[in-house]
Amino acid sequence: MGIKNKFDLISNYLSVFSNPMDAWKFRKLWKNKINNSSAPIVLHIRETGGKPMLCRPNTSDHGVLWDTFYHKYHLPPYKLGKNANILDLGANVGYTMAHFAFLYPDARIYGVEMDFDNVFLAQRNISYFNDRCKIIHAAVWSENTEISYEGHDENNFSIFNKIDNTVNKIGGTSPAKTLDKILDDFSLTSIDYLKMDIEGAEKTVLEDPSKWIKNIKSMKIEIHKPANIDDCMKILKRYNFSCTKDNHHPSCIIAIRN
Repeated sequence: MGIKNKFDLISNYLSVFSNPMDAWKFRKLWKNKINNSSAPIVLHIRETGGKPMLCRPNTSDHGVLWDTFYHKYHLPPYKLGKNANILDLGANVGYTMAHFAFLYPDARIYGVEMDFDNVFLAQRNISYFNDRCKIIHAAVWSENTEISYEGHDENNFSIFNKIDNTVNKIGGTSPAKTLDKILDDFSLTSIDYLKMDIEGAEKTVLEDPSKWIKNIKSMKIEIHKPANIDDCMKILKRYNFSCTKDNHHPSCIIAIRN
């Protein structure tokens, strides 16, 4: 986690968690020292207003939680105005959606997540924010179909088009939707901020963004192979976006409509 000493460790934990007991529970999760339990652990987070977030033992949830509430890679490049619409593509277990809802109490947050188990937990994690948060179970893709996906953990699932016999992988199937269809399903005509973290599917989604991209004001895209930063930035610039690399995350693009 890049923590230099014991003082830094305690200070950084307490900047995230509402009380020392939850910091201690999180430390046990990180060290895989919670045994014989599949039930999610309750952790109270400062930047959800103390609302409890659920974190599954023996999964990648603890890393996602730390990236969300400590590193905060997902946040927009500038403060959003009132009544913003935020679209979270690759919402995982809902931590980023809950964080958006806390930081922007007038915003409406829409999430899309490919893995059903992640969606089920996300629904619980965002339930405190009434009807301002909505999530659907779908992969973001270039057509409306059904896809297969796999990965080594719950945070790096990616769509695959052929059988890969690599061992120690998990996965499943999911409905897939284009961004045009997702916007239509949510009845959205304008997105103030789009966060995209879809593990390589961004290459396919950005190949022809001509329909949906006109509805987006700003976005942050995490780039994964087979996509690359330079190609993605060239595409976005053609659609009148100013693009920069994110100084806080080496694999992210920030794009703002001119």
